[in-house]
Order: sequence, then C-alpha cells, then structure tokens
Amino acid sequence: MYIPPKYEIRDWNEITSFVAKSRAGEFVTVNSDGAPEASTLPFTWYPGTPNNDGVVADLGRVTTHMARSNNQWREIEDGAPALIIVHGPGAYISPNSYPETVGAGKVVGTWDYQVVHLRGTVEVLHDAESIMGIVSDLQRDHEVDRANPWDITTADQDFMQELIRHVVGFTVKVTSVEAKYKLDQKSSLQDRTAIVSDLMSSDRPSDRVVAEEMKRIFKF
Repeated sequence: MYIPPKYEIRDWNEITSFVAKSRAGEFVTVNSDGAPEASTLPFTWYPGTPNNDGVVADLGRVTTHMARSNNQWREIEDGAPALIIVHGPGAYISPNSYPETVGAGKVVGTWDYQVVHLRGTVEVLHDAESIMGIVSDLQRDHEVDRANPWDITTADQDFMQELIRHVVGFTVKVTSVEAKYKLDQKSSLQDRTAIVSDLMSSDRPSDRVVAEEMKRIFKF
C-alpha cells in the first residue's frame, strides 16, 4: 500500500483498536490462474503485544470463516499469501472546504479515509472443533456490547454442528501490518477546521464519522 509519511499510522494501540472496531474486512487471495478473489468476512485478530521497547515481534493471527459453498477456499493452499483489507467510512472533501487555498484555484476535491492492511499466510481449517472455536469467538466479540448478549452455548448443539459442516475456517499468520489514515494531515488548521464543519453538516452518516475521527486525531 502506498503510504506517504504524513499518513502512516504506527501507534500499535491505535491500529489494533481501529481493526477491532471495524470487525470485518475484505479477505483477498489469488487463484491458481492469478486472478484475485475477495470475500467480505467478519474476523478476529489476536495481535501480539509490544515489548518494553515498543517493538511488536509477533503480529499475531487472524481467524475467520466462510460458507463451504463459496469457491474461493478451494483455490487456497496452506501457506498461500492473503490480504485482509480493513477500512472505515470515507468522505469526499470539496475544494470549497479549503478556505485558505480555494481562492488561488490550486486545489481539487479529494477522498479522506482510514484503512489497515493485514498480510499473512493462510491455513485452511476443516475440523469441526477449530471452526466452532472461530465462530464462538466471533459471536462473543460481536455480542459483547449488546444490552442482552446472545450466548452461543444456548443454541441447539446438534443444529450448530450441522451448520459447522457447511463452513470452512481459516487462520492467517500475520506477517505485516500497514495502516494509513488520509485525513488532510497536510492541510492547515484553518482548512481542517472548515473540512470538519462541512462534513458535520452533511446528511451522509459516513461523512460525519470521518469528521469525528478528524476531531479525535487532531484533538479539536
């Protein structure tokens, strides 16, 4: 991923929190004929912990699953490379949102966004116990903030085992993590303030989410 220095995010807590909040991503692999395949999948990332010097030696692993009827898994061999793209909402930024520069006519519209790429190698899982563990962890994570969380252990277990038969699991050993926040870091405070104001007045929920992220990152 192309990341200009101003857009690169290295804070491990920021990266892991962003991924945890997103909770799903694009699972990208390559077929034997070189064609890319992608599926949108919920996943769980078990990231490594920084040492005393802040270095993360073990980037952790990602677990996910897909329907056995999805042919993508049939083209995946153990050890094959995979890319998981995790992104938040994006927003179009109008040239009119740059009061310092629009008058000179030297500004164009752009797209602001946040994205994390997790790269690694895949292991395909077929055994019911492993797949049940993946599904259980996903349900736990997605239910945790609900007022009345559903517990997978309350489901009919024969029914669950039948569902698991139709699922393929994956573990991705993460070998690289890239994080990019393109949030007008190159713009002046005056322009960023105007951008946030413009986005907050938008009818698009995604625009307002980007504005809130800009306010959080730039602390205003």
